[in-house]
Parts: sequence; C-alpha cells; structure tokens
Amino acid sequence: MKKKKKVVQEEEWGKVVIMDSAAQISQDETGHIVVAGSHGSESAARYVARYVPLGVILNDAGKGKNNAGISGLPVLEAMNILGATIDCMTARIGEGHDNYYFGIISAVNNMAKIVGVQVGMTVIEATRIMLAAKKSSLINNPISTVYEDEDGRIILADTISYLNASHRGCVVVSGSHCAHTTFDWVKDFELKGIFLNDAGKGKDNQGISGLPLYDRAGIPAAALDCMTAMIGNARDAWENGLISAVNESAVRRGVTQRMQVQEASKKVLKIQR
Repeated sequence: MKKKKKVVQEEEWGKVVIMDSAAQISQDETGHIVVAGSHGSESAARYVARYVPLGVILNDAGKGKNNAGISGLPVLEAMNILGATIDCMTARIGEGHDNYYFGIISAVNNMAKIVGVQVGMTVIEATRIMLAAKKSSLINNPISTVYEDEDGRIILADTISYLNASHRGCVVVSGSHCAHTTFDWVKDFELKGIFLNDAGKGKDNQGISGLPLYDRAGIPAAALDCMTAMIGNARDAWENGLISAVNESAVRRGVTQRMQVQEASKKVLKIQR
C-alpha cells in the first residue's frame, strides 16, 4: 500500500519530498527535490519531468539490460533537472522512505555531478547538496517570473515543455518555435498570451503555423524574429526579441510587427475591461 508523500527536509528556498511512486508527483513538487521508490527508466523520468522538479532521485532497479534502470538520467538532464539513481541493493524499490534513509547513489547525470552529487554518497547527503545548489544559484530555474502586477504575471520558459498547471493564466515568453505542434502542449493552461520564436519561418511558414490555432482558442500569440532572439533561450527573447508575426487576437491587444516583446507581452497581460 502506497504511503502518503512526506516532506523530510525543508528550507525557505526548497524542500525534499519522498514518495513510494513517481506517479504521486504533482505541481506541489515543482522546483523541489523528489526521492521516489520508482525505477529510473526513461519513461519514469519523462513522467516526473512534466512537473519540473529541481532534482529527482529514483531507484536504479539493478540497472539491467541496456542500463534501462538509469536511462532516465539523460532525459532529466535535457529538462534541466538534477538527476540521480540509488543502488537497488541498498534500498527497496517502491518504498520512498527506504530509498531516502538507506539509499546510496549509484549513478548521476552531468547536472547533478556539477553541483557535487557523487556516486557512493548517501541519498540524504545528495539531497542536501541539491538544496544547497538551489540556494547558491548554481542551477537555473527553468521557469522564472520577469513581470507581475494585479493583472497577472509574465514568465520565461526556454521550452514550453517546462510549463504545467501552476502556470495557468500567465503570459509566456518562450524559446520554443511557433509551429502548430506547440499548441497541444499549452492548450489546457488558459494562457493570457504566448510569444515564441519564428524559427526562420521556414518551408510553408511552418515556424509560425501555430498562430491560427492560438487565435481560434482566443489566445493572443506572436512570433519573434529568429535573428533578434536565440531559439531555445527565453531570456534572450525577453531582452532582445522583436515581433515578426502576429495573430488577430494579439493585434486586437495592440501588438504589431517589430514591436519589442517586453512591450507586447505587457499589452496582452492587461485584462480587457
């Protein structure tokens, strides 16, 4: 029988949460450290990554064929998440409590290695290091708020895959491209607006093909000239991006081509009274 999640370390800048299964993760763990009894496979990592925890430690399940038990570590790395696994001979798989209190680290991704997590250390020590890294800003939060007022907030996300339900109702400035495939990632978040990279527009204007979909959903959307904002870099988009294409919902909010994204995003943030 699965136990309830439990906070075992907590500081003002973050906490460590243990759980028997990665399936128990939720937006409550966004930006925090998770120790779960689940295996460290690619599928488990993809599941937990959608909630963008700061760090994740899972059981290596004996590593196994093709190192499947630790195959989630590069997935976490790609999502800017500190990742590590626990030697299955030191902690019982499926029991978060045992993994946290008795587990020994068996593998780490490069991000975790950079901040000081090492093979052979205890899970308790590894989580303390991860929390310390957050406090000292050795890692970057993949989502950051750059502007906030009574109407809401504007957030930066290098990729829209970092977004989750906690970002509902925000204006998003992202490093992702503006192709139609992006719409499915964010359609349930009731965004007030979204700004994405035009990716050079490309064949059949694929790089801005998402604009009509956002329009039909009533979401102001615009693409940023890829020559003014680096794709994959939301901070650069915010600081330097210029609008290259706009949907009708954004036009009605006063957004125009060649407008700076900071001005445009504040226009769509405002509640229409």
